Amino acid sequence: MERYSKLHLWMIGVLLLVQVSIFKFYFSSFTTETWEIHIHFWLVTFWYIFLIIQPYLATRGKLDKHRTLGIIGFLIAGGAIFTGFSLLDIPLKLVKDWTPDRPGPPPFFYYGTLVVEFVLMVAFTYAIVQGILRRKNLAEHAWWLIASAFYMMMPAVGRGLIVFWRSILPPEKLKPILVVLSAELIYIPLFLLFAFKFGKFRHQATLIGLLLVLVRLLRVPIGSSEAVQTFLKAVIQF
Repeated sequence: MERYSKLHLWMIGVLLLVQVSIFKFYFSSFTTETWEIHIHFWLVTFWYIFLIIQPYLATRGKLDKHRTLGIIGFLIAGGAIFTGFSLLDIPLKLVKDWTPDRPGPPPFFYYGTLVVEFVLMVAFTYAIVQGILRRKNLAEHAWWLIASAFYMMMPAVGRGLIVFWRSILPPEKLKPILVVLSAELIYIPLFLLFAFKFGKFRHQATLIGLLLVLVRLLRVPIGSSEAVQTFLKAVIQF
């Protein structure tokens, strides 16, 4: 229990990273965003806040409140999962609107992004289920939920870096790979720091978190596959 006594402070750092990353991207178009995006944004935000409050309650002996709030928290996670999957058609909409003379990534990047974000949502869902199933084992329960925060963070961090690089580079010099690599240079050290801090280097959730890096780095070859593009257009309607 002592190892997790300051976990809530660590999770505040994760929340701040996500919010700083997504702030300008989200709020700059706040009035024009769809209701699905608004609901997803706030559900994910509440999930990160939940991951701050829950370890604080658990490590201070307030287990009744921890369990009661846990029921609400998993409903929030379920809502985040549902809305996350409902937004997977956005990359295809961006492909439809793409023109060669318009700044931005080529179509294959959006196709790859769709696949990546689907895999991230599956990983997040799996982590939540494991967190529920292992709720009687503090170390297991805590690490699966910590991992869920990392699985969910990368779309926000990536979008934040798009805004950052656009502010300092001309459109013709902004390559998608720059955004991808700079996002991983934030994610990997931070995730490994958490794994070291909580003694979970060899845990299944840690392995999944590192395998997700590989999936994200394969975004371009995945998105460049004509078979993948045809499948996505056939399966996902918008």
